[in-house]
Amino acid sequence: MKLDTAEAGWDTADETGYQNPDDYDPTDPGEDENNENAVADTADGDGDGGDGKGDGGDGKGDGGDGKGGKTQPMYGSVVEWAEDFFTQVIRRRLGAGGGEGGLAWDERWWLYPEVAGRLKILWYAWEEARVSYKASAMSSWWIHHLEPHLRVILDGETGPMAHAKPDGSFSGWPALPHQPVPEELLPDLLAD
Repeated sequence: MKLDTAEAGWDTADETGYQNPDDYDPTDPGEDENNENAVADTADGDGDGGDGKGDGGDGKGDGGDGKGGKTQPMYGSVVEWAEDFFTQVIRRRLGAGGGEGGLAWDERWWLYPEVAGRLKILWYAWEEARVSYKASAMSSWWIHHLEPHLRVILDGETGPMAHAKPDGSFSGWPALPHQPVPEELLPDLLAD
């Protein structure tokens, strides 16, 4: 058995199909007609497996919306996802904070634009992986999406919350300074 070569047909690309967070719609199952989990045809027509709740009874739903079988997100917002999933599942030994090293987390994560932005795109990708027909999609989410973002979010040396203090006196670094782009450079920068 050779372990150094992949079997024919083995795809190592990002399996979630996640592309651009600005174009992402967690209720859209995408164009993949083979995605049997994203659009389920059931006897009752609601795409949720028959119980009307879609996900085993918690009411958050991963079944159809009754309007063409689009998949509903399990969580209604990044705030809900962060509170009910992210902060409950991700468990790390945190450092002292306040610039003292270790891993840093501020329970007021929403004060940090970079953290809020990273969590939002993690939620989008998580919702996509959740409904993917590929068995390895959620594993791909953990490895290719969560882990790189988590390293930055929790970085106690240079991360966005590295100097968070328990008393709430730190709420993030200022925005990066920038100058307007000279008009003569805009055509080159905006070209595809």
